[in-house]
Amino acid sequence: MVSQLLPEMGSWFIILQTLSMLLFILFIFFFPKLMIWQADRKMRNTLIDLETFREDSKSMFLSKLCDNNNERMEKKFETLRDFKMSPPTGIDPAGLVGKLEHVLDNSEDKFNRFVERNADTEDEDELADLNMAFKGVMGTHQIYKVTRHYRQLITKTRNIQLVGLIQMMMPIYKELAESQREATRAFVDQAPIGDSIGPLVAAKLIQGEPEEVAEDVVYSEEEINGQKVHVVKSNGPGARLGKYGDAIDNLAEGNDLEAIVTVDAGAKFEGEETGSISEGVGVMMGGPGVEKTKIEEAATEHDVPLEGIIIKQSPSEASKPMKKSIYDSYKTGLDKVEELVNEFDGEVAVVGVGNTCGVGNTRTDVSGVHNRLRKYWKEYEEQEDEEVSYIGIMGAMGGGNQSKAEEIRDSMLWKLPR
Repeated sequence: MVSQLLPEMGSWFIILQTLSMLLFILFIFFFPKLMIWQADRKMRNTLIDLETFREDSKSMFLSKLCDNNNERMEKKFETLRDFKMSPPTGIDPAGLVGKLEHVLDNSEDKFNRFVERNADTEDEDELADLNMAFKGVMGTHQIYKVTRHYRQLITKTRNIQLVGLIQMMMPIYKELAESQREATRAFVDQAPIGDSIGPLVAAKLIQGEPEEVAEDVVYSEEEINGQKVHVVKSNGPGARLGKYGDAIDNLAEGNDLEAIVTVDAGAKFEGEETGSISEGVGVMMGGPGVEKTKIEEAATEHDVPLEGIIIKQSPSEASKPMKKSIYDSYKTGLDKVEELVNEFDGEVAVVGVGNTCGVGNTRTDVSGVHNRLRKYWKEYEEQEDEEVSYIGIMGAMGGGNQSKAEEIRDSMLWKLPR
């Protein structure tokens, strides 16, 4: 009986082995095609969303810019939306910061000329908001183009190595584009964004009328528990960043500063609460690094300690209309500023770093900020799922820290300093 089954079992084994080999060959041949097809389908769906973000940003900006769009303006808009900035060469590092600042200022002037020539308004704050809104338009446009480029590249080359990279990057591109669209919306509506929390903390400290200390930067001498404090922020409520480095250099030259405290939005880790606060040492400031370098040089020259306060939020939250948890954190931020000021005996400079869109310059000016944010808070409440920041994936690379996530956030066009 057993002897009769052995030949049959052997035959079945050979058949199964042959089928396995055939399936393996088919798998090797078709699996790359399947992956490319799947990636192409995902990219196609993502591109539909990215195009929606791009068109939404464009329509919001143009409707706010002017009522009647002429052909000349449309052509200029299309070429500027495709804007490219060539950074200075690093072959000779000497003077690199100054060269970068020059290129950035030239870029800013180019945007300003376009907005001023075509806007229906002459109000400086509204023009500043439109300038920032246009950068959101450029951001959504560039992200759409990059994603489309990769899709066509994979389709043409059938390169399987690109598939894994792009599948990881697609949710990040989508998150960036969606946050840029929301940033454009906030600038058009003159509503504070998450990054405006630093200027909001500073404005809450200013009781008198501030004066200009550098380009697009104001300051006021205030007192905290009898101690002189120089409060610095971008000139609001227009969407500006300003020359923080020049402001601190001027203050350090004319005053005996004991410390410089910077307050800024910073990237959080997953699991940390939005609006939570931490403190540290150094200049808490993102961006290309021009203003940060100038503050560090001024502090080093005058031997002034650098203290920092970080109000945590995801990179996308920093560019969207300010969440309630971020807005409420200004109270804790003020307590932390007072705590740090009390650690020193002399004069302290407090710098509210960030885009000051929708945030005026004094405590009175910002008393009604929350009213402009209520409609956004209602929208956030209606979102049932907890927001996940895919940009944090990049923070897990390069040593497992958040530096890459902050770099991506700061590369958003609205973050370029003036």
